[in-house]
Amino acid sequence: MDDPDIEVRTYFARGRNALVARASFSELFAAWYLHRMDCGLQLPPECDPFGRDALAAITLHCASRPWKETCAWTVHFPHPRVNVFASGDNATGSVVTNIFHEGVRGIDQGIFYADVIEDGKSPRRSTIEFAGSDFLLAVEQYYQKSEQRRARFFRYGDEDLVMVSAQPDCDLAWLEALDGPAIKSLDADVELSLLESRSFRFRCGCTHEKMLDFLAPVFLRQGEDLFGGEETIRIHCPRCGAKHTITREALEAHSATG
Repeated sequence: MDDPDIEVRTYFARGRNALVARASFSELFAAWYLHRMDCGLQLPPECDPFGRDALAAITLHCASRPWKETCAWTVHFPHPRVNVFASGDNATGSVVTNIFHEGVRGIDQGIFYADVIEDGKSPRRSTIEFAGSDFLLAVEQYYQKSEQRRARFFRYGDEDLVMVSAQPDCDLAWLEALDGPAIKSLDADVELSLLESRSFRFRCGCTHEKMLDFLAPVFLRQGEDLFGGEETIRIHCPRCGAKHTITREALEAHSATG
């Protein structure tokens, strides 16, 4: 059964020239927890906020972007030593996250990689360094350094988040002065014009066939090293962490026909 959709609404703040995107993420967070439980994925407690914030941030970001755009973030934190992957596809309304916390290479500085694919255009990547160990603040620094505009995130509630991003001629003093109480009274204080509503759900789309496609080139080059004398191997989807069991026989057949 498909995971439930959540609704993300975007508004234009008249007189402030800013875009407001907001949603309740309880269903999305629940879908991520169920996915982890189904896949037997164990995370230390300190990793949990990274996944929640990554899902919320990538969803709000995608909701403010063109319909035919897909984006992926890979964010390396030095303290705690953790790598976070998050991706969103506007065409399918799907978002996903994965967290790597074991065997992560030590670094001295946070590094944020952003990849964007848009129909009819070449993929593009930007890389920035950031400070701190808060995922939402890392995304704010990405906007400042790569997007060349200000964006801020606010927690309206435990599972309700808001992103306010600058548009041309934005009232930056107003944007910088926003805080929790101002966000809660935003509807009363600012004229918000609804732009659109989009639906998103937690969904990776990884399949056994895609894992075979991924492993086939490696198998052709170094099949023995890949299987290490065994008849099966288990791999994790790098996007969502789901486990896939691959047999040598299946990979041989796939490689022969591919």
